[in-house]
Amino acid sequence: MSEINYVIFDMDGVIVDSEPVIMKAALDALKSGGIPATLDDFTEFIGAGEEHFIIGPCRRAGREELIGKITEKMFENFENNIADMRVFPSAKPLIKELKKRGLTLALVSSAAERKLMASLRAAEIDPKDFEVILSGSDVTEKKPSPLPYLLAAERLSANPGRCLVIEDSLSGVKSAKSAGMRCAAVSTSFGADELKAAGADHVTDDIINVLDVIK
Repeated sequence: MSEINYVIFDMDGVIVDSEPVIMKAALDALKSGGIPATLDDFTEFIGAGEEHFIIGPCRRAGREELIGKITEKMFENFENNIADMRVFPSAKPLIKELKKRGLTLALVSSAAERKLMASLRAAEIDPKDFEVILSGSDVTEKKPSPLPYLLAAERLSANPGRCLVIEDSLSGVKSAKSAGMRCAAVSTSFGADELKAAGADHVTDDIINVLDVIK
């Protein structure tokens, strides 16, 4: 088995859990624009990009002209409430130790860049800890397509076989494995059996245990 030289992090479910905060931000933004919506309206769009939390209800209400304004309000609401975000306590220590061991790190997320940077601020993690950061706007296909992780490998000038991805979702695991990378999955969003069935090489309930995978 080849040596791991690169560790690529997903964001939500791995470093932070931002969904409750972004959903409330979206609901409040839609309400301020007079667009009716409930949390149930967001279910089909989870993981597809938070802009769809606004696009869907606005289109249904026939008010597409408000999409830009309400989306901006959603991000403002989110940024103003990042203190409410759950941050996984092992994320920062893991990043510090991986860098100490000389590994190169990257971050790959389907989220908008603005949301991604706000989430890093909430976690008190310096974006400079990552050699490459890819947001949802950087890719033409999202997970479970392998393209997000293949693009990260390309920008890192890395052999995919020397990359370890840390994921929490079934689509993310499938994306990493389809890209020819090893994948450690954390069971914050799905059960261990589901993650293993999706192809995860390692499953843990705490990402600090990734250190055991990288000898």
